Amino acid sequence: MPAKTTTQLYQSHGQYLDAADANDEGKFREALNEVMPRIYKMGYWRDLVVEESQDASDGYVSLPADTESVIASILDNNPLPTQSLWHDYRLFGTNDQDDTVIPAFIDDGYSSIYRDLDADSEYTLKMASLKAPFSASPTTGSVTIRYRQNSDATDGSNSLVGGETVLTGDSYTELTYTFTTTTGAAGYRDIASDNDITDVLSISWQNVTADHPFRIIAKYKGVRGTGGTTDATKDILLAEINTQKGSSRYRRFRIGNTNATSNAHMLLKRKWQDVDSQSDVVHIPSTSVLKHALLGKLSEDNADVQRATYHWAIVADLLEKDTDSYRGSTRPPLRVSPGGSGFATKGMY
Repeated sequence: MPAKTTTQLYQSHGQYLDAADANDEGKFREALNEVMPRIYKMGYWRDLVVEESQDASDGYVSLPADTESVIASILDNNPLPTQSLWHDYRLFGTNDQDDTVIPAFIDDGYSSIYRDLDADSEYTLKMASLKAPFSASPTTGSVTIRYRQNSDATDGSNSLVGGETVLTGDSYTELTYTFTTTTGAAGYRDIASDNDITDVLSISWQNVTADHPFRIIAKYKGVRGTGGTTDATKDILLAEINTQKGSSRYRRFRIGNTNATSNAHMLLKRKWQDVDSQSDVVHIPSTSVLKHALLGKLSEDNADVQRATYHWAIVADLLEKDTDSYRGSTRPPLRVSPGGSGFATKGMY
C-alpha cells in the first residue's frame, strides 16, 4: 500500500505537471491538494479507512481532524447504525431534554471545537507543541480565536442570558496570537489574558510554520463566576493544528444511552488534509492512480475535455479494481432494509 511523502511522490510524478511547473515542488503540492480530494471522494479503498476509540460519556463523539465520516460504529460493544442529520431531529429531538433512547449515531454536522466547554466552568487558553522539542512553538504565523466571557453578562450584553439563542456574530472577543522567533522558545504557554472564557466560537490560523503541529487547550479556571482555581484534569482539548492555514471544524455524532464509562469504537473514512511540507505523508491506493489524476488535471487546465474524461475514468476504474482485490473473499452481502438503517428483511439475499 503506497504511503509516501510529497517529496517521494514529486520525484516520481513531477513529470506529469505542466512543463512550467515540473521543476517546482511547491506547485506539485498544490496539484496534490487539487486532485487528491477528488480521489478521496471516489470510493472506500484500502487505506481510506481508519479505526478510532473515543470516550463517549458526554453523549457525543467528535471525529479527528483527518477523518470525515463514520462507516461503522460500536458503543460499549454494541454495534449501532449511523443515521442522518436531516430527519433524526424529528425522531429523537436534540437529546438535551428528550429522554428518548437514541438507537444510533446521529449526524450532528460540524462544530468549531473538538470538545465543548463545561457550561458551569470558565477557562483561559493555552497552546502546546506536538513536535519535538516540545518546548518550541511555531515561529511564524498567527492564530485567531473568537470567544465569549463570563464578564460579558455584566457589560450590557445579553449573550449569556439563560436559554437565549444568540447569533455567532454577536458579543464576542477576538484574540490574535502571533508566533515569532521570540515566542518559539515557549511551546506550552497561556495565549489569552482573560481567565473567564465560557464559550469558544471559532479558531482559525494562517501562515503557520510548516510541519509544526500544536494544540489549543482550554485551561480550567474554576466554577463560572468565581475563577482562579486550576485543575489540570479538567483542561479541555479544543483543536489540533497541523496545516499552515485553515479553520478548525470537527464532525459531530450524537449518541444516546451513555454513562461515565461509555466508549465508542468506530471505523472512519479518512479526510484529505492539505499538504504543505516535504515530509507530509500522502495515502494513495496506487501510484498509477495519481499518475492519471495528474494527467486529468493537466488536460482540464488545457481545456481538453476528452482527455480529461478519459484519465478520470481510468482513475475510477483503478480504484474499483484496487478495492475489489483488497477484499479478497470478504464480499459484502446485499441486504434490503425497508424499515431504514438498522433493520433488514432476512432470507431475501
